[in-house]
Amino acid sequence: MIRIPTRQVHLDFHTSEFMPGVGEQFDKLNFQNALKLGRLNSITIFAKCHHSWSYYPTEAGMMHPTLSFDLTGAMIEAAHEIGVRAPVYITVGWSSNDAENHPEWVARKKDGSVFTTGGYDLKAKPQDKRGIVSWKFLCPNGGYADLIYAQTREICERYAELDGLFYDICFRPCWCESCLEGMKREALDPDKDEEANRYNRLKWQRLMTECTSILRERHPEATIFFNGGADPYAPEWHAWQSHFELEDLPTTWGGYDKMPPRAKFFARTGKDYVGQTGKFHTMWGEFGGFKPSAALRYECAAMLTYGARCEVGDQMHPGGEMDLETYRLIGEAYQYVEKIEPWCFDAEETTRLGIYLSGEKKTDEGLVKILLEEQMDFDIVLPDEELVRYDCLILPDRISLDETEAGRLNRFIENGGGVLLTGQSGLNKGKTQFMVDIGAHYQGPSQYENDYLQLQNSELAAGLITSPFLFYEAAEQIWTTDAEILAAVREPYFNRTYSHYCSHQNTPYTLDTPKQAGAVRRGNVIYLAHPVCKLYFEHGAQFHRDYFIQALELIYRQPAMRVTMPSSGRARFVDQRHEARYVLHLLYATPIQRGRVQVIEDLPPLYDVPATLRVDKTIKKAYLAPQGIEIPFRQEQGVVSLVVPKVECHQIVVLDY
Repeated sequence: MIRIPTRQVHLDFHTSEFMPGVGEQFDKLNFQNALKLGRLNSITIFAKCHHSWSYYPTEAGMMHPTLSFDLTGAMIEAAHEIGVRAPVYITVGWSSNDAENHPEWVARKKDGSVFTTGGYDLKAKPQDKRGIVSWKFLCPNGGYADLIYAQTREICERYAELDGLFYDICFRPCWCESCLEGMKREALDPDKDEEANRYNRLKWQRLMTECTSILRERHPEATIFFNGGADPYAPEWHAWQSHFELEDLPTTWGGYDKMPPRAKFFARTGKDYVGQTGKFHTMWGEFGGFKPSAALRYECAAMLTYGARCEVGDQMHPGGEMDLETYRLIGEAYQYVEKIEPWCFDAEETTRLGIYLSGEKKTDEGLVKILLEEQMDFDIVLPDEELVRYDCLILPDRISLDETEAGRLNRFIENGGGVLLTGQSGLNKGKTQFMVDIGAHYQGPSQYENDYLQLQNSELAAGLITSPFLFYEAAEQIWTTDAEILAAVREPYFNRTYSHYCSHQNTPYTLDTPKQAGAVRRGNVIYLAHPVCKLYFEHGAQFHRDYFIQALELIYRQPAMRVTMPSSGRARFVDQRHEARYVLHLLYATPIQRGRVQVIEDLPPLYDVPATLRVDKTIKKAYLAPQGIEIPFRQEQGVVSLVVPKVECHQIVVLDY
């Protein structure tokens, strides 16, 4: 396996032909000083940008018209001179001058229209304002594929010490003329989405195979990554990646809880994976934007908590000078990363809770938010894997089961495993019947748009509101046979329409005796009839989260880790078996929504954080890392109890065995 550096920068450089004197301010010492100040061991530099310009003398492509020397080569030389790796960036999907010069290379939608992003206005006048991130997509087929291969070969031949290649903006579908001809050759129907998507998979896989082959001819140990290839929902791209780069940018692209489940998924592949944030206040393409050092430190600590290498995005000024303030801020975060790296990689999960991924991002991210906010550690259940390492499984909202998966799940239940299902999970593919015995039959979707839930089980209801509580989507309807009813559905009088409505929002519940169960338990199986995970993502009601967690705890009573922190706290407990130690990571910060971004400015400390940890080894000592300070603990019947004196941003607790 190719091991990936731990403290990286991804250096963007998308520079218009209208920029004068490109690279004239580049200075080897300035570049090296920036890398040293940032404490980097790798920097991804650029060979071809979204404007289609190459930054080295090229015969295959077009060198930037105001660049007079090999800027790509100068950066590689400067980085290597001080022991820093420098993989090389090549754009694929966005290449504006190529798109204008070769309209036949532009990607097309199924209806034949141009495939664009960022609200690109194809009818805009030259003086009209252009929106951010607005490009035409190109299709790597036909002549454009030949150009990519030629540029790849040129770079591989030009630089004797090439550390790797990074291809950007990959895996968009296309119905351009080249693709339509290709589908015809493959006897695939472009009007059928499934067949068109099959061709697009083949097209991209061919591109990845050819680019990899060109690279390996001269650089067998170099890394290769096709951006977009780190999607848990798209395993068809995974085999071609030497590693995975998780481009999350938490401030603007989905928040701080997007990375953990992706990291857990890619940890299972056996390849290294890299978390990514940016130095920007917002996102890529922002000149002069800065993120405070507290945010960078937290984001890097979060990456390491989940076993990811660290990468920070930057953008070089067209003049070629590196901004040393940027690298001072990065260096402050990476100084901490250097200290804690030994406790962060090559670790095994200790959690006994497994979650299925539904493929619906709102559902999956809603479930993850619920668990992270409760410091309930989890792992991702992979297809066909043995379930024996889990005590409990969660199937969120939309997990349909075929005969094979149902058999695997039912054997797990028969062997004592707990299962929590929500919404339509557990139904067959046709959504007509449950494939898991929940003690009830499926009756179909509700006729109502929303409804209410009233808790009836005292253990489930402990500390929660017992009045009917609003759910913003109605429960699935079930007919109970031999299940214990934990909660009942209270239906509204009617759906809200122009002819029948009441008050400002939702219709109140009827006072009739409830007829529908909203939550049931049969043995170690619990079914919640609402799509709780999606609802939590969309609405964030604390009751929905607490209701879900208390239902889970009815069947998952002995988690490997229990930590008491506020909902912004994050925790992970792993086993570094090769070092004979367990490692507990505790994270705490309070992201605030300001305008269109989430901001971390303050890192308030937490004091005296209690933790109980289930272990199967006798613990010799517990200490804080990297401080090396021992802390008292008690171990009884496989459970270690301790109190962490202070958590400020991030604290590691190590248990040697």
